[in-house]
Amino acid sequence: MSRRSQSRMRFAAGITSVIAMLLGCQYLLEPNRANLSVDRKTNFSSSIKVYLQTPAGQNVYIGEYDRSSCKAGFPKHWSLFMNSFMGLHRFDLDYSEVLNKKSGDLEIKISPQLFAIKYPEIPATLLAAKLCDQKEESSVSFAHDSPVTKDLLQPLQYVAPDCKVTWAENQGLMCNLQYPGEAEVLATLEVLKKNMTTKWNHQPYLLIRRLTLATQMLQALQKTEKRGDLERVCRIMNFSLPNELPLSFRSKAWQDKVCQPKGSHDREAALVALQEAVNEIQTLFRRIEDASLVGLFTLSIPREQSTAKGYLISLQPIEVPFISSDKPNKSLACVWHPLFFEKPESQLIALELGLIQSSKFSSCAPAPGLVEAHRDANIYVRSSVGSEMEFQIANGQSKQLRLPSGDYQYSVTQYNGPFPEELISLQEVAPLSSGQISWKNTKPHLIIKSW
Repeated sequence: MSRRSQSRMRFAAGITSVIAMLLGCQYLLEPNRANLSVDRKTNFSSSIKVYLQTPAGQNVYIGEYDRSSCKAGFPKHWSLFMNSFMGLHRFDLDYSEVLNKKSGDLEIKISPQLFAIKYPEIPATLLAAKLCDQKEESSVSFAHDSPVTKDLLQPLQYVAPDCKVTWAENQGLMCNLQYPGEAEVLATLEVLKKNMTTKWNHQPYLLIRRLTLATQMLQALQKTEKRGDLERVCRIMNFSLPNELPLSFRSKAWQDKVCQPKGSHDREAALVALQEAVNEIQTLFRRIEDASLVGLFTLSIPREQSTAKGYLISLQPIEVPFISSDKPNKSLACVWHPLFFEKPESQLIALELGLIQSSKFSSCAPAPGLVEAHRDANIYVRSSVGSEMEFQIANGQSKQLRLPSGDYQYSVTQYNGPFPEELISLQEVAPLSSGQISWKNTKPHLIIKSW
């Protein structure tokens, strides 16, 4: 192999390593495209359909239960269906633990998540309905305002407290959310922008980026005659790193709803997400003022040990694990929301930032990946209020940082910037040094003096 070919291979490998390092923690919450097509067909061996009866005498289908799963006069397995601006959602309910008198938890599966609802016993109204006496392939109907209907739908209200659960004859159960008008959202964004630019000398990049994108989205929605403005914002979202987007903008399913040329819920989906983006930015703004420290980071390596023009510093928050086991035996408090249902960590972040209501009845059931979801949620919040978690610095220079108080893992990597291929090697992109730093004192000044 020629020397030039070897050089090209080293260059390509080096570039790949640099890109991976630069983008590493950015993709903790990479948007994914959820499959919103919900199968209304159940696997029940003896399915009984359930309807709500309207004042006009019409029956509205809301789900079904498996008569063959009856125990102690009540069916263990149910499927209920609820619509939101994001589409149709299927809620699979399992009353096994409640009927077995074990944990008193009702399990609700809403793909891809599993929730545990505190539910000590079956309500008397549901037992009195004698659902297990129904014949195969029959149906039951309850008045929309009856006590049995209220008790039947109560688990949905527990797991989704932000939803006002209603019904419509042509759509079944509905999750209705409250959101403000465009003028109110714009006024809040303007106040946030003014506070950030006048109160702070050092603005966190990610927060400013999310504020700018939310403002652009709102302005595009207000220009209804110019669809091109919205298309430009959608292109920006498509090419942005995940951490540059507000949490409510990350879902690819939501982006499809908003960015399609035509859609029945485009505007509602956009306004709900905008309100959540405003709430997120407001919360992070308060946390930056309350919990972050401004200080200096200095690289001061002896000249004989420092041969590169520049170095890349990467910081990672050190988190104390919330749950120590890979298979936790206790759960995290969490709820379901149509904007954040695609990934468990998204809902944990939304709860942490107060974007959605908490519920004393609902938690994430123990499941593989829950530990990682909680870790990623913590890292997202910490990195959001940090000014820069990765930055370039030359030896002998200092850089002002705004970081939340805490401990961080750091790594130092040689960085040459744009360079000819013969100057890069795998050794040059490998970390030169790593360690831990503490960012807790007033006006911290951290100095790295040796490799």
